[in-house]
Amino acid sequence: AEVHVVGSIAQGEDFDEPSLLCKWSIVTDDGRADNKRWTLLEGFASGQTQVDVMPRGEPCVWSYPLDLHYSTTALQGWPKFHCEVWSQDSHGRNSLAGYGFCYIPSSPGTYELKVCTWRPKPQSWLEYVSAFFLGAYPQLKDSDLIWRQVTFFCWPSLCDRRCFLA
Repeated sequence: AEVHVVGSIAQGEDFDEPSLLCKWSIVTDDGRADNKRWTLLEGFASGQTQVDVMPRGEPCVWSYPLDLHYSTTALQGWPKFHCEVWSQDSHGRNSLAGYGFCYIPSSPGTYELKVCTWRPKPQSWLEYVSAFFLGAYPQLKDSDLIWRQVTFFCWPSLCDRRCFLA
């Protein structure tokens, strides 16, 4: 069977940071290298949008095109869209604004997907000071935890949540 994914990463909404970019990837086979049921025939499985500098309170516009073509031998390991939204300061330093993922729809058609993103909240006094003055929020050591098939809870007291459209 073959699967085509055509669309765009349209915009980011409800972020406090003024300059945003999105690092994205399409994950198949649940990220396992030993289990290759999905083969990318055309397109790129990962990338990064440009930085959009927008006024505070306005959505950032990326309009980044996606066009992928896969062949598969099984439906297990259906593609997932994984993203990391980063903010960039005037010195070119990037800091985490949010992690997110969603499943690519399995039925043909036109969809508008909304991906909710989150980031860990600072837990110590030093992390709060670092986040406030430098924008350096805590990060996951392994961002694969976002989309892996494990039970993962994001407690409101531990995470900030933001959303963007894909």
